[in-house]
Amino acid sequence: MRKPLICALLATLLVSGLRAQSPDSLLLSGIRLTLSCDFDAALAVFRGYEKTHPRDPAGPFYVAATYQSAMMDAESDRYEKEFFEAVNRCIRMADSLIAAGHADARLYFHLGNAWSYKGLYEAKRGGLATGVLHAHRGVGYLEKALEADSLCEDAYLGVGSYKYWSGRYYKYLRWLPWIRDERDLGIRLVRRVIEKGTLSRWVGMSSLGWIEYDRKNYGESLGLFRKGLAEFPESRFFLWGEADCLFADGDYEQAAGRYEHLLVSILGDKRQSGYNEAECRYKLMTAYDKTGRMDAAEAQARAVLSLRAEPETMKRMERQRKAASEWLDRNRRRTR
Repeated sequence: MRKPLICALLATLLVSGLRAQSPDSLLLSGIRLTLSCDFDAALAVFRGYEKTHPRDPAGPFYVAATYQSAMMDAESDRYEKEFFEAVNRCIRMADSLIAAGHADARLYFHLGNAWSYKGLYEAKRGGLATGVLHAHRGVGYLEKALEADSLCEDAYLGVGSYKYWSGRYYKYLRWLPWIRDERDLGIRLVRRVIEKGTLSRWVGMSSLGWIEYDRKNYGESLGLFRKGLAEFPESRFFLWGEADCLFADGDYEQAAGRYEHLLVSILGDKRQSGYNEAECRYKLMTAYDKTGRMDAAEAQARAVLSLRAEPETMKRMERQRKAASEWLDRNRRRTR
């Protein structure tokens, strides 16, 4: 049987199965696939959802969120065009429904998330002012979702994350009149999502893990990432968190084991840009050095320097390359 025919049959079966499930259970299945870094399968679920729910902006929002997650995972902008097409499609659809008088908590929730994700991506690629403005618009819609239905618990993730990170960088953003340092409130709201959320519970677990890491609460952060790994054992989102916590806390022996696991996963993913391999090998070089495994550290240093990638990625890898070169210079005699 030819591959196109197989794909067509699988798509037909998927869409038929999607019709039999509730909207939230469908979305949750796609979210779980995204957290497991199975982005192709997640996109298949969300595209199927778009076909069976053509008037629900949740479909294009989660397509956009999956593309953004795939780019974050690979440290690349490979799907930037697809991301913007999907997120803007969600915004247009939601705006049209609001104009037609069909606004409700669910619609505001997905519209708010769309603007928030768009703002996050814009800020990450260098448009800080535009990104913050769009994220602020997204939080406004999420707050409307909570006004319409106070039990829309998942909306607290976007609101809480925004409050923490805008407070964290308050000194750079205080020229904006609505920015205040509300980090403690932000943390409480994200914790509430973990306790009571449905669609956003595990994303909230990851978000709070990085917040606690940012606060240097490595034990608390490690516990959150390990809860995520118990549910999603191969998730690079949680694996990076666990490894970085161990590394930051000085447990280089355990950290090395987790970075070794990560490196195998990274090398097996053709979407990776090369940046994550460089970062993982740099951390392994350091962990091996700290635990006296000098030959292994040297191998990782040389591997970092031998990596080749796109020019923009090579520029971003300068920190890791410099550290590897300096390590080799310091240890040249010792490793002969």
